Amino acid sequence: MGLDGRGAIDPEVAVFVARVQRDFARHPDLARMSFAEQRAVAESVRAPWRQGGPVMLRTWELTAPTEAGDVRLRLFDPGRPAGPAPVLIYLHGGGFTTFSLDTHDRLMREYAARAGLLVIGVDYALSPEARFPTALNQVAGVLEHLLGGAEACVDPRRVAVGGDSAGANLAVAACLALRDKGAALRPAAMLCNYGFFDADFTTASQRRWGDPGAMLTREELAGFLDNYLGRGWSAPGPLALPALADDLSNLPPSFHVIAECDPLADGDVAMARRLREAGNVCDSVIYAGATHSFLEAVSISALAGRALGDGAAWLRRTLAAVPAV
Repeated sequence: MGLDGRGAIDPEVAVFVARVQRDFARHPDLARMSFAEQRAVAESVRAPWRQGGPVMLRTWELTAPTEAGDVRLRLFDPGRPAGPAPVLIYLHGGGFTTFSLDTHDRLMREYAARAGLLVIGVDYALSPEARFPTALNQVAGVLEHLLGGAEACVDPRRVAVGGDSAGANLAVAACLALRDKGAALRPAAMLCNYGFFDADFTTASQRRWGDPGAMLTREELAGFLDNYLGRGWSAPGPLALPALADDLSNLPPSFHVIAECDPLADGDVAMARRLREAGNVCDSVIYAGATHSFLEAVSISALAGRALGDGAAWLRRTLAAVPAV
């Protein structure tokens, strides 16, 4: 299925979008707030969407040491047999600037329950207080920590890394960084949900779905990059924007959830195509009627449930094909 620019937002997803926009509209002076205040608003707006969903056998937190500082991790165990388990390391979205382990708590529980694996959320540092490459270095450090066998509950050969929006960017960038470093152990899979991979705001999907009033706008995307890279940024390189990579070869198999009604859709289609052309195994699905962030609407959206199920099934198959420790 391709993108033709004629899509309409799925009715259940539209309810999610309307409620989120209504709740943000209660804070009309958001742009005048500090980043801490903006994040508090974002937490409150997203709070209803993390409620309910699968119940975990156990949820706990630990700290991973990295060269960019200690990083808090949250682990979700749906109830697996004892011993090293396959793992999804999940990186929340939010434009490198906002959102948290809490806003994405339900998404991580959904993947844990649906795929039958451990999910580990990463509380990476946010910008502009911590600009590129701090978050990337933290994510890469967490990967090295877990791939190196530092946690007995993790099977280092069956580790996937993924995320949504900015989190998908960090997942791909961390895999590029480990590849270029010549790391002996690397993730076995990448899960990319509506990834923020480039700074091209002229594509058809950007023009169709990125205007003021949309779930995600071109203005917001540009602001996120200013926060992450610094105002006046130029030539950021592939570790900041993976679409700029000349070489996308030798990366893990990947699954891409592409939202049809998302300004990032064309960039996501292009990234999946380039990964295939570089010789990687890459599966992608365009979800008709989906907007940016639609997976968070799983409590009311059958489309979000289908996309989560597709990603979970792909993770289960892909990691099952890797020999366990």
